Amino acid sequence: MSLKKYLMLFLILVLFTSCNGNKKNQKTIIDKKDIPNKITLLFVTQPHCPSCKVLEEKMKLEKPAKLILNYFKIHKINIGEKIPDGLIPPNGTPTVYFLGYKNELLVEPMVGEKNEERLMMFLNDALYEFKKLYGIDLEKKGDSNETDNNS
Repeated sequence: MSLKKYLMLFLILVLFTSCNGNKKNQKTIIDKKDIPNKITLLFVTQPHCPSCKVLEEKMKLEKPAKLILNYFKIHKINIGEKIPDGLIPPNGTPTVYFLGYKNELLVEPMVGEKNEERLMMFLNDALYEFKKLYGIDLEKKGDSNETDNNS
């Protein structure tokens, strides 16, 4: 009977240690020069989509347009076209993915038309997550780049 107890204890320890790997060793080291200087805004649309047109108009408003111009690059595709591996396929349009290094999803996809406030929330969240994941503050980097270009 005690052999069974030792065997069970051993199995539990093996399972526990194999499931509790060191996360630091599992994280891939990324060279900062490989990090993109803008977040990819993957905009999934379709012809004759009224909500897509509304969202595009909101993106042209002063505050969102300034952020998008400085820190995002827009890539538009039609629904049904191939999206990067690992992303959940869109369930409708518009769907906007915010992607970082190697098309890594930064925040949950933005689905449907949004008012300016909600759009700004998604844009700012993507900038925050980019900074948190890669240690690069695009807003500060952008400010220093602008001053360097004007010298």
